[in-house]
Amino acid sequence: MNFRSKKINNKGVGSALDLTPVVDIVFNLLIFFALSLNFAAASRGIDIKLPSASSAKTIRSDQVTVNLTKEGLTFLNDKKITLEQLGPMLKEKADKKSLVIIRADSEVEHGRVVRIMDIIKSQDLNRIAIAVDVETQTEESKNN
Repeated sequence: MNFRSKKINNKGVGSALDLTPVVDIVFNLLIFFALSLNFAAASRGIDIKLPSASSAKTIRSDQVTVNLTKEGLTFLNDKKITLEQLGPMLKEKADKKSLVIIRADSEVEHGRVVRIMDIIKSQDLNRIAIAVDVETQTEESKNN
């Protein structure tokens, strides 16, 4: 058997670099980023194309979100529900100070949004907002 010994520099210390800790750190970072991307994708699971408005403002407060998809599905804070479940679930999740945001796809019919607003108002929740995308102005629209 031919075992080679480590080359020793002039001070008598081995000059080989141990890569094990580097590999461990890179592997942990890889796992961290893979899991982070997975959770980020899961939170954006509802596909809604919001209408746009030039007067849109950002609102930050106690809020509950009702999502309406063009396929006819209803979600309360990313949980799929039926219209019959919306009233009782709003009562348990929101109080009178809560803002209820309706995120309806631009292709959802107006009557469905009005039904949702009626259910929200029937639970004595008076703070309602409709989510929109901010409309960007082009040079042509600024000149008109």
